[in-house]
Amino acid sequence: MVKSKELLLIRYISFVILVIEMFVKEGNYSVLSIVFILLFIINNHLRIFHINRERMFYLSIVIELAAVCIGKLTFGCSIIFYLIGISIDIFTVKNSVLKYLFAGTVLILGINPVFNKNVEERIVTSVLLIIFFILLNFISRLYSTKLKAQSLYDKLKVSDEKLIEVNKELEGYIESIEEFTLLKERNRISREIHDSVGHTLSTAMIQLSAMEAILDKENNPIKDMVKNLRIFINESFQDVKKAVKELKSDEYENYSGVLRLQDVCKNFERMSGVEVKVIVSKGDWNLSTKQVGHLYRITQEVLSNSLKHGKATQVKVIMNFTLEEFIMSFNDNGEGTDKIVESGIGLKSIKERIDELDGIVEMKSSRKNGFFIKVIVPKELEV
Repeated sequence: MVKSKELLLIRYISFVILVIEMFVKEGNYSVLSIVFILLFIINNHLRIFHINRERMFYLSIVIELAAVCIGKLTFGCSIIFYLIGISIDIFTVKNSVLKYLFAGTVLILGINPVFNKNVEERIVTSVLLIIFFILLNFISRLYSTKLKAQSLYDKLKVSDEKLIEVNKELEGYIESIEEFTLLKERNRISREIHDSVGHTLSTAMIQLSAMEAILDKENNPIKDMVKNLRIFINESFQDVKKAVKELKSDEYENYSGVLRLQDVCKNFERMSGVEVKVIVSKGDWNLSTKQVGHLYRITQEVLSNSLKHGKATQVKVIMNFTLEEFIMSFNDNGEGTDKIVESGIGLKSIKERIDELDGIVEMKSSRKNGFFIKVIVPKELEV
């Protein structure tokens, strides 16, 4: 409020008029008058632009009230021009008692016979100050409303940004679920076809081969029909194998390890009631059996700790493949801690397993802000 362009203009106009009255009207050209007016203006500016602490702000107002009395008695000039700057600042005081105490002091100075011997001048000064106070009070309320509106807008903006971020995460979550569900379903169908249709055709070929051998010994003319049928079934069997291979995407092999880790999260969610959000990025390489085994146990340990120690109700698990690394992070909304004790069996076990994989583990936490752990596992070199 005090830095409002309009109020600053009013303040500077009052200073200009005060200077003109002091040097032109009153004829005060002494060094003392120049020093006084400079100190008066400097105190005003310090209060506007540099003083942030409340006590210093109040001290500056008290000093200026005393300076008004000294200036009026020593150099003359209209007292109202001394009081305009301080009146503006008074209505920025948050403490209501002090605000009205300072306002009352300013009003008393304005109508005091010591400073205004003329009755008409006292009446005019008091009326102008009261009108000015009413306007300042109104401006102060408008400014307060503006600040509240701005604060609400900022909160809504932050909420909107968080909503957009959550929406993106949800889209990624849904996309990963759909992709893995599709891969698992295609793998299940290919397995069913291989186990049922493939087994049936394979059995039929074996039977037909046996029949063909028997008919060949008996020189039965039907043997050619049996042979042709066996060849036809064999070709059909090869087609089925080809279809099964195409149906079972190579991507499934790249995700088979991750799917095991995802199953751990689903099982934990189902058994504990803790919401576990899993987001997985695409990768073009698969985790080794050893890596999956260690990460499987690490996932169990982290999820268990989130519930047991952190009392978490939600855990976000992100699995991300890069060209050379697999990064897995866990972030819960539990109680958190200001001191992570890595000597505990659980965390020590996690570090030992990551060390065996030549990986890196990072842990962060603070009270009331949950627990975050990230593990980085390098891609194993193909032999």
